[in-house]
Amino acid sequence: MRQWILFLWLATPGLSADVLPSDSFAPAILFNSAIVLDGSYNESLLAGMEQFEQRKGVPFTQMATADLILYRQSLESLARAGHSPIIVPGGGTQSIVEAVAPSFPETTFISIGYQTDAPNVRSILFREWDGAYLAGVLAAYRSPNRKVAFMGGLPVRSVKELEAGFRAGFNRILPDGQITSLYLSEYSDRPWDDESKAKELGRQLFSSEHDIVFAAAGSSGKGALAAAAEAGKLAIGVDQNQNGLYPGHVLTSVVKHLDRAVYVALISERWQLWRSPVKRLGLAQGGVSISIDENNLPLLSEDMMVVLQKNRSRLLAESNGLEGDTDGVDQDIAKPQSLIVAVPDEVRFPFIQADDSGITGIAIDALGMLSRQLGVEFEYQVLPIRRGVHSLGESVDGFIAISHSDDTERRGVFPMRDGDVDEDRALMTWDLAAFQLINQDLADASILQPPITIPPGSGTDNLKELQGLESHVIGSVERQLNMLLRRHAKTALADALHADHLIDNRPEFAGKIRKVAASVSKESSYLVLSKAFYQQYPEFSEILWNRLSEIRESFELWDGVDRYFR
Repeated sequence: MRQWILFLWLATPGLSADVLPSDSFAPAILFNSAIVLDGSYNESLLAGMEQFEQRKGVPFTQMATADLILYRQSLESLARAGHSPIIVPGGGTQSIVEAVAPSFPETTFISIGYQTDAPNVRSILFREWDGAYLAGVLAAYRSPNRKVAFMGGLPVRSVKELEAGFRAGFNRILPDGQITSLYLSEYSDRPWDDESKAKELGRQLFSSEHDIVFAAAGSSGKGALAAAAEAGKLAIGVDQNQNGLYPGHVLTSVVKHLDRAVYVALISERWQLWRSPVKRLGLAQGGVSISIDENNLPLLSEDMMVVLQKNRSRLLAESNGLEGDTDGVDQDIAKPQSLIVAVPDEVRFPFIQADDSGITGIAIDALGMLSRQLGVEFEYQVLPIRRGVHSLGESVDGFIAISHSDDTERRGVFPMRDGDVDEDRALMTWDLAAFQLINQDLADASILQPPITIPPGSGTDNLKELQGLESHVIGSVERQLNMLLRRHAKTALADALHADHLIDNRPEFAGKIRKVAASVSKESSYLVLSKAFYQQYPEFSEILWNRLSEIRESFELWDGVDRYFR
C-alpha cells in the first residue's frame, strides 16, 4: 500500500527542479491535504493527472501538505523550479495562490473550485448546485422524519454551493423539512482528512433522528458514511462515486468529474488553447452528476426515478420553458435526418479551417462527434460570413457564427439562458489580443493606437476605448498582420492563438510583430440554428446545444488536438 505523509514530494525521474526552463511545460499539482488517496476529491484529481501522463507521455510532480505555511513554501518552490502549470485545488488556499501568483507572472496556476483576478490563474468551477439539488430531491423521499443534515469541510464557495443546492432540492419536495448544517472546520483543524471526527458527528446526528447525512468534506466524509452504515441509516457521498463503500447505506454520490476537468485543462495549457480564463462545468457539460449503480439502485423506487428525471430535465431546460428530456434523445422527440451547416470561409486556427483539402479544425471535430452521438448527418457549406448569415432558413439550417451579432440574432436562434446568450453552450471561445510592430513609436501610452484592424462581427463593438477611433474590419488574421507590416494600421485586434501561430511560423512576421495585450476582448463562436429549424425541432435543438457543451470539455475531443500542432 502506498503511504502518504504530511509533506510529500515525489520528483519525477528526468525532471530536475534545478534545470527546468521557465517556459517549459512541466505540470505539477499541490494538494492541500495530507491524504491524497482519499477515495474522493484528491484521488479524482490525481486520476486526471495520471491519465494525462499515460496518454501524452508528459510526467508530472506532486506535493501534498495540510499545513498552510508549508503550502505556501511548497507553491513557491514549485514555481521557482519552473513548473507550469501548477494545479492548486481547494478554496481553502485561495489567499495563498492570490499572494504567490503575482510573483511568478510566467507561471500558470490552475485553480479548482475558485477563481481570482490574477492574469496567470486559470480556473475550473463546477456547478455543484446542480448535482446537490438532485441529491436533495432523492433525500426527501427517503426521510421519514423529514430531517436530514449537511456536513461540510470548510465553508468555501464550492461547499456552500453544495449545501445550497441540497437544501433547495430537499425543500422542493418537503417545504417544511428540516436541514441541519455543520462544518468540520469548527470541530477539527483537519476538516478534509479527519474521518474520526466526522464519524463522531455523524453518530450524533443519526441519534437525533436525522435520516440522512450529506458529507461534503473530502476524505473526512467517509467517517460520516461509516456512521450511517453503523446506525442503519443513509448518507450521500461526494466527488467520486462512493456508493460501493457501504452498499445499501449510500443513497447516491454527487460526483464532480475532476479527472476530466484536469485532463482537459492540461491539454488546453499545453497548446495554449485555454480560450477563457474560467471553465464552468455543470450538468449540461458533464461536469457534475449523481451516481446510480447496483449499490444504490435498490434504494430508489420507480416513482423516485421518475421525479429525479423530471427535475434533471427541468435543471437542463432553458428559460423558454422546455420540459423534455434534454440529456438524451428521446424516441418521441422529433429530429431531422440531416442538418446543413454553413461554415465561415475565414480561417480560425486551429478551430476552423476550410480550404482545398477540406473542412478541418477542433470545432469541426466537435460537430463530428455531435453528429455521431445524435445519429444525425451534418452537411457543410463553406460560405462568407455575411452570406452564411443570410442563408439561415433558406439554404442552411445552421451557421457557425464567429460571435454574437444583431444581424445573426434576427435570422437565427442562439442557445439561451435566462434571456441571454448562453456562453457555456458556445461552440468555442476566442480571445482577441492586440498586436503592434516591435519598432513602432507610440504616440501615447494607449495600447489601442489607430488605425485599428478588427475581425468582422466581433465583440469589440462593446469596447468603449474603440469609440471614435479609426478602424477597419478585416476577416483574415494574416491580412491584419500584413496591414501592420505595411503600416496601414498601427494595432491589430486579432485572434490570439491564430496570430501567435503565424508570428511563430511565418518568417515575414517573426521578430517584427509583438503582442502588446494578451486579451482585449473575449468572444464566442456558436452553432446558430435558423428560426424555422428551431421551431420545428425545439427539444432536439436544446439537446444538441447541451451535448455540444459536454463534448467541448470531453477527453475524446481534446485527445486529438495534437495533430493540428505538428
